Amino acid sequence: MNVAVIGTGNIGGTLGRALARAGMDVRIGSRRPEAAASVGGDSGARVVTVDEALEGADVVLIAVPGGRVVDFLRDHADVLDGKLIVDSANRIGWPTANSSADVAELVPGARYARAFNSYGWEVFERPVFDGERADLIYTAEEADQATVEQLIEAVGLRPIPLGPGQADMLDTALRLMLPLFPRYGRHTALRFLTD
Repeated sequence: MNVAVIGTGNIGGTLGRALARAGMDVRIGSRRPEAAASVGGDSGARVVTVDEALEGADVVLIAVPGGRVVDFLRDHADVLDGKLIVDSANRIGWPTANSSADVAELVPGARYARAFNSYGWEVFERPVFDGERADLIYTAEEADQATVEQLIEAVGLRPIPLGPGQADMLDTALRLMLPLFPRYGRHTALRFLTD
């Protein structure tokens, strides 16, 4: 799988390295790749321009600050058409934390999924707690669930699907986790127990 991770911050860098270590072809897109060259580390993920990252990508994982997502979509709408966009960005303090409506409006030919938005990067770096993988809730259309689950499992987490079109519902997990971080630390995650 060819994955373009857009963003070189803690989320983008950690996810990009984890996906590359799992054997995926990962290009991390940056506005200034020369300044972020070390983000890929020894994982095999390459830091390139955003345009280079998007070229030939099967999946585009957005990991930029939430307020910059609309500009990214506008600037790259043509190349994003038909691609699977995985939205991990959060617009903290906005009425809606996800960018599903913006993707539908600006890139109507793209497919939308939401994942990797409710945890800190620390969980993506260390997804196992006392020998158990943490669970990650996500939403995607049925045709894209297997791809999104492959990404989640590559990071070391156990995927929990909410079903299609549930980005707003998924954001309740973010609202649940944020007040827990000051008390329990950012390396905090969910685990669902079933029979």
